[in-house]
Amino acid sequence: MKQVIFKGCGTALVTPFTDDGINFEVLRKLIEFQILEGADSLIICGTTGESSTMSLEEKKAVIEFSVKVANKRIPIIAGTGGNNTKDVIELSKYAEKVGVDALLIVTPYYNKTTQKRLNISSLSNRK
Repeated sequence: MKQVIFKGCGTALVTPFTDDGINFEVLRKLIEFQILEGADSLIICGTTGESSTMSLEEKKAVIEFSVKVANKRIPIIAGTGGNNTKDVIELSKYAEKVGVDALLIVTPYYNKTTQKRLNISSLSNRK
């Protein structure tokens, strides 16, 4: 049977920062609170999570940290989309490697892509 992870309440988390960078202690508290309150999944590094202003290394750190904190108690959906295809692929592979349950990928913004090219791209990656 196929596992359904897109149900109920999927909370898009903010990425908390201090002047020195990501505030992992506050992020841990946010994750624990959502799990305690019954969220069905967590969206990490989406647009709510300030992904467009984060470096690739910051995104990797937040994704890996979130997977470890959740510890399979709740599905983690990682926002890996962006305007740089090379970075999107790298981040998506990294997110898969560290154990996310799903990816949230946006069509590159500001780049005009036809529906036909989107379909070809998605089909070429299928096995």
